[in-house]
Amino acid sequence: MKMTRMEGSPTRVLERLLDRFGVFEVLATSSVTLARCGEADELPMDPQVAEAVLEFGEDLREAAAAAAEWAGRGAPVAPRPGPLP
Repeated sequence: MKMTRMEGSPTRVLERLLDRFGVFEVLATSSVTLARCGEADELPMDPQVAEAVLEFGEDLREAAAAAAEWAGRGAPVAPRPGPLP
């Protein structure tokens, strides 16, 4: 996979990173949910790694919100994805 250079304002770059990171958060959320009732070796992600991913997602959202506020846009930041149905 070829890495593409992210162009645009730092705020827009954070927004794109946040969008891309959502996939990892969904995977982490499902891993945490499945860890309550499944075998650890059957999980798509280690539960400790999943918790770290979710914490990083929160930090990323806070950074994106702060950048948007600093830029004067005050744009809402996407909430953390909820558990899968």
